[in-house]
Amino acid sequence: MGIRSALKKELMNLDSLDLMTADDVRGYLQTHIEQVEGKSAQHFNLIARFNAQHNQIQSGLPAQKSMFTHQRHRLFKEVLYSKTEVQKWVSQHV
Repeated sequence: MGIRSALKKELMNLDSLDLMTADDVRGYLQTHIEQVEGKSAQHFNLIARFNAQHNQIQSGLPAQKSMFTHQRHRLFKEVLYSKTEVQKWVSQHV
């Protein structure tokens, strides 16, 4: 993570709000991929599905079926996801 990203995350105060950026979600998915062996194709599919939904949200297109709710940061306009929803979604698909 670069210094700009770290400062931006600190300014957004995401830890106290229980929110994650898209990069945080990808990192979280990656750590779970490394923990479970033999299911690399399934885990790759999870990251691909998240990326597809995140790209739709960023471009302003309506997502057909949302995996979990999102919100935009008021100042930085970054798309943020709830940690509990992400963890619940990952546990259902692993």
